[in-house]
Amino acid sequence: MSTLETDVVIVGVGSVGSMASWQLASRGQRVIGVDRFSIPGPFSAYAGESRMFRKIYAEGGHYTPLLQRSQDLWRILEENTGTRLLNTTGAVTIYDEHNPRLASLLAAGKNNGLDYEVLRGDEARTKYPEHVFRDTDVTIFDPDGGYVSSEKAVTAALTEATRLGAKFLGDRKAHSVEPYGDRYIVRTDREEIIASRVVLSQGNGAGPVCKDLGVHLSVLPQILTWFPIVDPAAFCRADMPVFVRRAEEKGRSDKTQFYGFPSADGWTVKVVASIFLDEVESMEKPPTWDPRHLDTIRAWVREFMPGLIPDPVRVATCADGHLPDTTALFGPVPGMEGVIVAAGFSGHGFKMASGLGAIAAELLLDGTTATDVSFMNPGRFLGPDTRLTSLALS
Repeated sequence: MSTLETDVVIVGVGSVGSMASWQLASRGQRVIGVDRFSIPGPFSAYAGESRMFRKIYAEGGHYTPLLQRSQDLWRILEENTGTRLLNTTGAVTIYDEHNPRLASLLAAGKNNGLDYEVLRGDEARTKYPEHVFRDTDVTIFDPDGGYVSSEKAVTAALTEATRLGAKFLGDRKAHSVEPYGDRYIVRTDREEIIASRVVLSQGNGAGPVCKDLGVHLSVLPQILTWFPIVDPAAFCRADMPVFVRRAEEKGRSDKTQFYGFPSADGWTVKVVASIFLDEVESMEKPPTWDPRHLDTIRAWVREFMPGLIPDPVRVATCADGHLPDTTALFGPVPGMEGVIVAAGFSGHGFKMASGLGAIAAELLLDGTTATDVSFMNPGRFLGPDTRLTSLALS
């Protein structure tokens, strides 16, 4: 078994790992990234063309500084690579008026001085005719929202990191990270890599790391769906925003929850139900699923988006790692100075990946960051005095 030496090892070079590779290489670090899949890979959380970007964020205004920084970094990566990545189309969020998330969404905008617009009834119907609006619906428009071309973005970051000297090793399994004198050794099934610093960003493969950090990571596959357009002009216009719809109103047995994007190809629209398949141990073998799983999203498209044919012509599978409090583990590992973990983003991490990569580099090289990420403290599920000395990676 060969032994390699470098400044930083990145285990998992998907959403966050690719961005950390770019940021660390841009600061003169020797970087080796390893991944269990090919690089870029087919079964990662970023699969399926696009991921939403929102500034008015129902998950809480404490994400706003990170989102603002990520927005700037997406533009820098675009400039560096000559690739369009962040498409600012605006974002429409449609809630029923009694939805408990509505107040949080409005507070995130108001308390952080962000621009937004609230519409109801005929005003919303006139502005966004592709949607069906009920009288109980409240619509919030976020002008800074849009979507990131996720697979293009990861590829762009990897390309830029490679140009800056980073090296990537795919199709190998990392087993552990352990102390090695005053450094660390990452053991894979094909080599041992010695480095002063380590980033653990394994996406839906981070279950063993999360277990060592005191919490279970649920790997939940999701089926992504694309529907044909009846009238292409309605979904291909320049001001067509991304959209999120959630309804929990009285009198309905189901909770409507789906999201979607403007057409990327001129004849289909990506509309995805926010529901998941049963938990799996790993995405190394993509899960099978019953075609009846699509009945729910078909019904929602039929009811709320009549300009689409409610039968998908394309499907893709991705899987996110979910934590019980839907908040990621991100930051230094207690007891392991020089080791950063980024795991469990619960389906809402990609929009922030560029910022997370930069912050990981700052924490490793400077020991601090100006962007508050303390709410993602990776030691919060451990006892207050717990210190780790090694981590299982598989």
